[in-house]
Amino acid sequence: MLRDGWNFHGDIAIELENIATRRFGNIRRPVTKIYDADAIEASYFVEVMIILLRVCTNMENDRDDVDRFIKDCVAYLGKSGNSIPKEIAQSLFDNFRELYY
Repeated sequence: MLRDGWNFHGDIAIELENIATRRFGNIRRPVTKIYDADAIEASYFVEVMIILLRVCTNMENDRDDVDRFIKDCVAYLGKSGNSIPKEIAQSLFDNFRELYY
């Protein structure tokens, strides 16, 4: 269930930016990177999650869980976060966090 007042930018894009910023060692907001919250919201949501999962698993090719996640995401590659039904966007992000942490 989504919280009252849920919005893609505040509930997903900023947290995903923070995860990527920590992973890639940025000190400041990564405005020129695909993992900036605005870029995530505009079109890089799925791509950033996939990259982060591949990096944190050392690009292992025997990760069926990651492969399943990517298959679930394919239809949303390049899509604006706001064009993805909010329940689906939140579900994908929740699945990402389970795999990432």
